[in-house]
Amino acid sequence: MNDQAAGLRAYASQRRDKASLVTIGRPTPQAVNATCERLSALSGLAWETLPLALGEVSSAQRSSPYWGIGVAPGAEGLQGAYRDLKQWSQRERLPPLLIIRDPAASQDMPLDNLVDAARRFLGIKLFTDPADWLAQTLPMTESGGTR
Repeated sequence: MNDQAAGLRAYASQRRDKASLVTIGRPTPQAVNATCERLSALSGLAWETLPLALGEVSSAQRSSPYWGIGVAPGAEGLQGAYRDLKQWSQRERLPPLLIIRDPAASQDMPLDNLVDAARRFLGIKLFTDPADWLAQTLPMTESGGTR
């Protein structure tokens, strides 16, 4: 009995709390990995992604505050992301979304127009900075910090 309790204590001490990032669009594996690593470093949580196709949202996913959208490089990527946002906004009330993009393409891709258009025309709040997005989406603990 003591061995079992010791094993459970060891497991609990190694276990990290997990969070799921619901993703729409078509983020690349590199973009998803980089985003999850950054979110883990900022929040202390282990992040996993749940990619969705339009119309395939479960009630658990719908209630999740953690959503992101993949944005491919270039003008076509921005146009595709806006189309995805428009389609999703017609079916779902979207929470604030984190923009998920390839780290290599992040510097050459201004996103201000996409962020502004999503806010003005679709009523969707997009974040380019994971720290700002976490500040808006992670629940606060009683001590005032994030969990």
